[in-house]
Amino acid sequence: MNTIHNVRQGVYATDAERQRYEQREAYDSHHYHSHKNYKATNREGKKAHEAGTLTDTYTGKHFAANDKKNLDHIISAHEIHNDPGRVLAECNGADLANDSSNLTFTNESLNKAKKAKTMEAFVQTLQEQHAATTQEIARLRSQPALSEQEQKQLNKLENKAAADFKRMKEADKQARAKYNGTINQEYYTSSKFAMNVASATLNNAFRMGTRQMLGLILAETWFEFRERIPVMYEKHHRAFNAGDFLQDATEALRAVWLRVQFKFSTFLTSFKDGAIGGMLSSITTTLFNLFFTTKKMMVKLIREMWNNLVQAFKLMIFNPEGLAPGQLAKAVSKLVAAGVAVAAGVVINEALAKILVFPFGPELAAFCSALATGILTLVMNYFLEHSALMKKVWAFLDTFKDKYQKALEYYQQVNAELDHYLLKLSALEFAIDTSELARFTLHLNVINNEIKRGLLLRDEVERRNIALPFEAGNTRSVRSWLSKL
Repeated sequence: MNTIHNVRQGVYATDAERQRYEQREAYDSHHYHSHKNYKATNREGKKAHEAGTLTDTYTGKHFAANDKKNLDHIISAHEIHNDPGRVLAECNGADLANDSSNLTFTNESLNKAKKAKTMEAFVQTLQEQHAATTQEIARLRSQPALSEQEQKQLNKLENKAAADFKRMKEADKQARAKYNGTINQEYYTSSKFAMNVASATLNNAFRMGTRQMLGLILAETWFEFRERIPVMYEKHHRAFNAGDFLQDATEALRAVWLRVQFKFSTFLTSFKDGAIGGMLSSITTTLFNLFFTTKKMMVKLIREMWNNLVQAFKLMIFNPEGLAPGQLAKAVSKLVAAGVAVAAGVVINEALAKILVFPFGPELAAFCSALATGILTLVMNYFLEHSALMKKVWAFLDTFKDKYQKALEYYQQVNAELDHYLLKLSALEFAIDTSELARFTLHLNVINNEIKRGLLLRDEVERRNIALPFEAGNTRSVRSWLSKL
């Protein structure tokens, strides 16, 4: 995204704007110095000079009747004309240069010495020349008589020595504040900037969303092929038949398509998350570029971090799985850690790309950065999941569960224990044949009374000497057993 700050640093987001600046009109001094406000200000200054009320802005002294005054562009017309920010904002250079805030009177010596320099550069030049200027003034003043040329030289040097650097810098500061404010307002409130922001944001959102979605589709494709390729290999590596192979390959592709269809909503969600991350990263980058130039690596970092931050934010706000505070914090921490790992990979890739300048160097840099990202992700996830310190943190956060979460977890544990007990029961060797078991099952299904069904089960348990951890038919005993789980 083109910003005034960036183009002044020579950084353009589009070639069109770069070419438009390079093909700007040549500077025409007459055009800038014949502006109507320049002429009007000169007339007003002449009247003030004649009245003895005109002040030299750069020295703070009143002009004497015989002093030569000049109307100066505080920010030089040449600088304004060639300002990339002004060209980007499509502002009229002559109007900006001849705004009243940028016009001031000073003596002819200072004006001609300043020329097209910036105020900062001009002040630095005067400071560097100050010692030599002072010595020359002293030498001329020590002369018993001066020629006309020497007198003019003395007046010129005295005017330069009278320069008040603080006043000059203050005048430049105020002029630039008004100038930059005008350009910023013209550009950042224009339809041109709004359209560029919207276009860049939507483009980045589409690219990021598509990347996320394609990544999932390719992953699902690989999972399906990973299951089918070994089977196809075992089937065809001994006696290969092209027709059968093509049929199996077609079946594999059909399975991939069905798998993609089944998870289509997941892909859309991934696209949406990626698009939101892309939009936020584009807006963030643009805001940063208003004040400083973001390098390519910084743009990547912002983009990659936003993807993980969006997912973490969604998880914190919606908590779709109803996780307890500790588990929720762990899940969010894993997403943030993944973002940090990706950001570290970007930094490593940029650093290696500058070192590995030989053939296939960029590919090797990309591989090393991806490997580093994977290792960092694994290490950080292992730490978050298994370290004693983090386990204590998650356990502490879990103490803030509400009563409903605690009740839900309790019944989940009870259900797990019951499932475990049923597995044990299913493993027992019932000494009955298939027909007897079928008759018992039929009898159990026919009974529609819970009391009778309970009695039937109790009798069968007693007949087969099955040891239960509670007394069958005793509600208090059952509840006591459940409470111990």
